[in-house]
Amino acid sequence: MEQTYTEDQTLIQRIKDGDETSLVKIYKEYRPAFQQWAQHSYRIDEEQSADAFQDAVVCLYRNIVQGKLELLTSSLKTYLFAIGKNVVRKKLQQPVTLESSELGLVENLYTDPVDQFATNDRQQLVARLMETIGEPCKSILELFYFRGFSMEAIATRLQYKNENVVKTQKLRCLTSLKNMVRERYQNEDFV
Repeated sequence: MEQTYTEDQTLIQRIKDGDETSLVKIYKEYRPAFQQWAQHSYRIDEEQSADAFQDAVVCLYRNIVQGKLELLTSSLKTYLFAIGKNVVRKKLQQPVTLESSELGLVENLYTDPVDQFATNDRQQLVARLMETIGEPCKSILELFYFRGFSMEAIATRLQYKNENVVKTQKLRCLTSLKNMVRERYQNEDFV
């Protein structure tokens, strides 16, 4: 079912207001058509098209919450597919490399707000550790990596004195999470 311009703008406003169910609606509605189009147009497999779509949705989400997308000049579907086209082209030009550091793993984990099932053992481990890291670390890391908030926005939202305090706290949180991941890898032989 195609969305009208007014419905598209409403969805964008709801996402901006924190309603993630609207993002899930967009994801579910456009994923099959995007995957079919990408597989046919670029001769990629189902997994590659799914990854590209997820990356496109993440980019759409970030553009909305960071205020880069205020007013549509096309349909939301057209906008999303244009992002997806650029994602596919970029992926086809670059070889796939794995992050070697746990810090890279943490950053990559929060690039996909829609997919709730981590497919990688390390991502599952980090997701479990994020649940145990406690506050304020959990909130800071989720707001920064998952929701794309700036340091200034996090400081305001979590009532910190300024963005420098948030930067310092984020560094401490990442170090703590990194150590937890290393410890767990060593204890459970995940490497």
